[in-house]
Amino acid sequence: MVISSEHNGRADFSNRYLDSRKIAKAIDLAIDEGAQYAEARLVALTETDIKMKDGQIESAVPGQQVGLTLRVLVDGSWGIHSTTDFHQIHEQVPSTVKLAKAVANRRASNVPPIDLAEVPIYQDEVHWQTKKDVRTTELDEKLGYMREFTSSVHHHSIQSVKCGWMDEHIHTELVTSEGMDRVWSFQRTLMHATLEGRSGTNVMSYRTRVGGEGGVEIIEKADLDALATKAEKSTVRLLNASSAPSGKMPLVADPDLTGVYIHEALGHPCEADLVAAGDSCLDGKLGQKIGSDIVTVVDDPTLRGGYGAFPIDDEGLNTREKLLIKNGVLTEYLNHRETAYHFGIEPNAGARAQDGLHHPMVRMSNTIIQGGTHKDLDDLLADIQFGVYACGSRGGQVDTGRGSFQFSAQESWLIENGELTTPLKDVSVSGMTLEILNNVDGLTKDATIASPGFCGKGQTVPVGDGGPLMRIKEALVG
Repeated sequence: MVISSEHNGRADFSNRYLDSRKIAKAIDLAIDEGAQYAEARLVALTETDIKMKDGQIESAVPGQQVGLTLRVLVDGSWGIHSTTDFHQIHEQVPSTVKLAKAVANRRASNVPPIDLAEVPIYQDEVHWQTKKDVRTTELDEKLGYMREFTSSVHHHSIQSVKCGWMDEHIHTELVTSEGMDRVWSFQRTLMHATLEGRSGTNVMSYRTRVGGEGGVEIIEKADLDALATKAEKSTVRLLNASSAPSGKMPLVADPDLTGVYIHEALGHPCEADLVAAGDSCLDGKLGQKIGSDIVTVVDDPTLRGGYGAFPIDDEGLNTREKLLIKNGVLTEYLNHRETAYHFGIEPNAGARAQDGLHHPMVRMSNTIIQGGTHKDLDDLLADIQFGVYACGSRGGQVDTGRGSFQFSAQESWLIENGELTTPLKDVSVSGMTLEILNNVDGLTKDATIASPGFCGKGQTVPVGDGGPLMRIKEALVG
């Protein structure tokens, strides 16, 4: 493969885990053994996990884990070895190359060999700075934020408040046979809570989260009292809510549910590895109109503060905004080097791995539908005679191949004659992705990142999603 190089010579980095000389020898050995490409990627996670119930600490676990994954591409197939004993990686090279050769020998005749799109070569360090480093913030301060949230909940119907804290400093090193030698780091901070309410035999729960890319300042600047009060009111309201209507009707979604829909129903079918595997309803639709004119969707890992933000992807590419849909037209897939070569398109830094013990896959980051022209919620509701306003998500399922989805909202209201009336519970929304995209007929001007979340696809990675308030002229509600 032809590789363009932007820097010559090997970088001399400080504060790194990998010994440059030793790792270079391991990479060179892989090439000598027959690999066409080899890489070593190390991830060191420094993290804290705290659990609290009703103001009492259940656990507080600081820790550090370091993992390294060696990948070698031989005869168009991958050989992968992951280990925590990264000092001995040189000894694992021959067996990893042998594994790749064995996989190549068993590759079906109708399966094309893997190759990688060319990329710029960098030798540098990139460190996203924080205002309050998670590693140097005292445990008592973190506990203080959790207690502040818990103490703001007073209603007699609330039986318990479970609060959690997660933070991490992510340090990554990548060395490749092409000359890539990069070190990068950043942090994430998250506080989450679940309230459980009871009224007679009726029990309901409500989940809330606040966090993003950055240090403890993410929580420090949040209005925890307002967050707790909103969660309390929602939990109590759900205890007395009515059952949802069923059938096809207009639906208005808040930024949380809008984001979950865009992530699950649209984002996953845009992942090029699923497209290449024939498991996407968007296969062959690049350049085609798939949604309403007002729908524009981006996936943006450079959006600082979003829980899915990161400076460099796990193949060493600088991250950038990816324009998935523009005015209803599918313009881009999320990809990594392997799928970019497969489709003959430019790599767009969509490779992410859960940690140093997992290989990179095509994954989303911060996925957002951009704002429209409606002023606010009242503007969206004005001409709806009967429908549902749904907020948040309790989870759901998606079939990317068929293009179908089903989600459950956390909290909802009936819409009658342009007004929010009866609170509802157990509202689910289902449909076909492309049909719903074409049924979007209203978006408010302001689009925001909603609650932080996690995405599972064999591996779990933090993500952000969101958008404006979104109106769908017809959706199946039940």
